[in-house]
Amino acid sequence: MGNLPPTVFDTLMQQLGSLPLWVKQVIYAQLRQELEATLSKQTLEAFGPEHTLQLWVPEITRQGLSELEHPTGRFEQSVLRMLHMTRFKKNVVTITILNNWSLEQCAILLLQAIEHELVAPPKSMIITGTIDYLAGRTRLGEYLVKINRLTIEQLDQALRTQRAIEEAMGERTGIANVLINLGYIKKEDSEAILFLKEESRKPFQWAHTAPTGAAAPPSNEVVARLQHQLQHAVHRIRELEAANSQLQNRP
Repeated sequence: MGNLPPTVFDTLMQQLGSLPLWVKQVIYAQLRQELEATLSKQTLEAFGPEHTLQLWVPEITRQGLSELEHPTGRFEQSVLRMLHMTRFKKNVVTITILNNWSLEQCAILLLQAIEHELVAPPKSMIITGTIDYLAGRTRLGEYLVKINRLTIEQLDQALRTQRAIEEAMGERTGIANVLINLGYIKKEDSEAILFLKEESRKPFQWAHTAPTGAAAPPSNEVVARLQHQLQHAVHRIRELEAANSQLQNRP
């Protein structure tokens, strides 16, 4: 059986990889600025490539191979499709996109496969915690403990505070607000993690999706548009730098 076809995401990444270095620097600078405005430095450092669920390459086990080659009927077809892709050493983002799943759907299937020993568990506890969180197995506080952003003692204190507020005020406040007010986490981290949970329910789509029923533009058109926008951005940056230099050199 041949290799699986590349996804639109794979094609985009390959074409981005062929861009000039000066364009890549602009992409990096813009993405870094956006991420730093969303996540704290500590959280960004915690989610390195080796701890990012989307980049994880699941490893099929002997039991998984046996199930794939001789299905017992215990698992739905989506699990078997995922196992098939693990044989080709595909990472989670590729598995998700090729099946037109959301990241949440993929996390649910991964959790099922891991629990039935069809796939070896991740070596990273952060990836394990992310799978549990996106699959709905754990809540925000437990997830923060699993990714080492919170201690068990801090979570216990936050839960006691949450109950005390509920008894005193007669209304329930979210655990995220309690953790922020106690100074255990930063607001941007809480918002980013909750946003990830929400966004994980959406399948991969281009931001400029065509109207319903219309075909999406091919990936080379997308990259060409991106290149033009980046070139314009760099040109504008150079104009601003030149203007700034002139102002500084004025007597």
